[in-house]
Amino acid sequence: MHDPVANYAPIGLLELTAAGIIVDANDLFARWFSLSAQSVVGNHLSDVFGVGESELAEALTVAAGGTGLIPRTAVLRPAEAGARPLLLASNKIENGNTVVAVVDASRQLRLDDDAERAHLAALRQSERLQLLLAASVSFANSVTAPELAEQLAETARRTFRADWSSVHVADGTEFSLIGGTNPLVDRWPTEAPPTGARTMQLGQILAITDPEEAEQYLPGVGIADVFRASGVHSVLVSPITDHDSQIGTVACYFANRRTFDEQAEPLIRALAQQAAQVFTRLRLEERLRRSAMLDETTGLPNRRLFEQQFHGVARTPAIMFLDLDGFKQVNDELGHAAGDLLLGRVAQRLKGIFRETDSVARYGGDEFVATIEATTGSDAMAIAERARAAIAEPFPELSPHHRITASIGVALDAAPAGIASVEQLIRLADRAMYVAKSKGGNRAEVETLGADFSQR
Repeated sequence: MHDPVANYAPIGLLELTAAGIIVDANDLFARWFSLSAQSVVGNHLSDVFGVGESELAEALTVAAGGTGLIPRTAVLRPAEAGARPLLLASNKIENGNTVVAVVDASRQLRLDDDAERAHLAALRQSERLQLLLAASVSFANSVTAPELAEQLAETARRTFRADWSSVHVADGTEFSLIGGTNPLVDRWPTEAPPTGARTMQLGQILAITDPEEAEQYLPGVGIADVFRASGVHSVLVSPITDHDSQIGTVACYFANRRTFDEQAEPLIRALAQQAAQVFTRLRLEERLRRSAMLDETTGLPNRRLFEQQFHGVARTPAIMFLDLDGFKQVNDELGHAAGDLLLGRVAQRLKGIFRETDSVARYGGDEFVATIEATTGSDAMAIAERARAAIAEPFPELSPHHRITASIGVALDAAPAGIASVEQLIRLADRAMYVAKSKGGNRAEVETLGADFSQR
C-alpha cells in the first residue's frame, strides 16, 4: 500500500472501490494468495477469495457494521478445498472507497470450536450429574432387587439411548436376568458362560462397537453371528460390584453401530456403583428378614415364616403336627441348654425325613409342623411313620432314663377341589396329635377331610 507502515502490519490490508475492485493491498495480503501487491490490484476481491459476489457483499456489510472504536467482524469461509477461513473488518474512507482488514481465522475458529466443545462438555457434565442424582434417588427408593434392576436397566437405556438394556445378577451358582430385556439371550450359545457372566468375571467395562469385537471376549462359540442374528451391533456393559462383592452386570445394546466417547465408561460405572450399594443394602435387609424368621435353636423356619409362606394358598398339601413326648422331663431335670441341644438334634433328624417338596418348621416349644405332598391318607401316614421312627431312635446325649418319642397328627384334605386352608389343616392336625398323645404317644393319627368338612 502507499503507506509503508501497512506493509509491516500483521494483518492483510486492502482498499476496495464500491464495485469491489482492489485498488491497493499490502504485501502480506498478496503473499497469502501467492501474488504480488501489483498483480492483486485490479482484481475483484470475490475472485481473489474464491467466493461469490453476493456472499462477499454480505460479509462486507456485516464487517462494516461497527463503530470507529468497536469494529464489527465477519467470518468468510471460501468453499475451495484447503482455503483458510477469513475474518474481515471494514470501514469507509473519505474517497468513498472501503478499507478492509483481513485476518486468517483458522486459529480463532479453532479456539471458538474448543470453547464450544468445552461448553458442550460442561453442559453434558451438568446433565450427567443431574441424571446420577435422579438415579440415586430412584435406586434408593427401590424395595426389592427386581424393582431396582428394572430402574437401573431403564435408566441406562435412556442415558445411552440404547435399543435394549438388561440387568443380570448372580445368586449362588445362578446368573439370571432380573431387569430389562436381553436381545441376545434366545440365541446365546449353550457352551458359553451365561450372558453377562464373562463381564462380571473380568471385572471391567466392555465397549463393543462391532460384532467381530465380541469374538475376543468369547472366542470359538460364534458370538459375532449371535450378535448379527439378534440385531445387535454394539454393546456397552459394566460389572456391578460393591467392594469385593460381585453382584451382576448392567448392559446396553444398540441395533446400529455406536462409538463411545471418553465419558461413556465413567457414566455407566457410576450408575453400576450406585445400584451396587442399593443391591447390597437390599440383600442385607433380606438376610435380616430371613434370620428374624428362622428359629435360632433349630435353624428351621419359625412359626411366623411358615404361616407367611402358606398364607392364602388355595390348594393345600397335607399337614403333619409333631409334639415330643418326654421333652418336659429333659428340660426340667437337665436344664434348658440340654433341651435346646435336643431340639437341634430332632430338627436334624426331621430334615433327613422330609423331601425337597415338603417344608418343616419349629412351631413353638417342642412342637414341629410340616407340609407334606400326599394325596392319600396312607401316603401321609407313611411319611409320619418315618418321622416317628426317626425320633424314637436313642439320642446319645441322653441317658436311657430320658426316652424321647413323638406324638404325630396328620390332616389330609382329600376333597377334589381342595376346600381347606393351611390354617384349618394345622388346627385339625393339632387335634389329631392330641389324640395320638392321649393313646400313650409314640404314634401317629390321621384325619381326612372330605366334602363334609363344612359341617365339622
